[in-house]
Amino acid sequence: MTDLAPAPLLLVLIATACAALAHLLWGRRWRQIAFFWMVAFAGCLLAYGIGLRVPLPLPAPAGVPVLEAVLVAWVLLSIASRLRV
Repeated sequence: MTDLAPAPLLLVLIATACAALAHLLWGRRWRQIAFFWMVAFAGCLLAYGIGLRVPLPLPAPAGVPVLEAVLVAWVLLSIASRLRV
């Protein structure tokens, strides 16, 4: 079994936590869980991919800006919650 790199694993965990909380707050149907997860993962990837950083000395485990990934994921989740899915 091959080892998974820490950065993708951390991004998946952040996206899963954000999507679960978003579904708890705004979800109405089961299929929205997958939609919220995809949107949250896209937000995390976007923050990680462009190297978004706030000007604070925050730790970035495995090179993942956790605060920024969570913030971008929630911005996209708030937009996605308004869509009819």
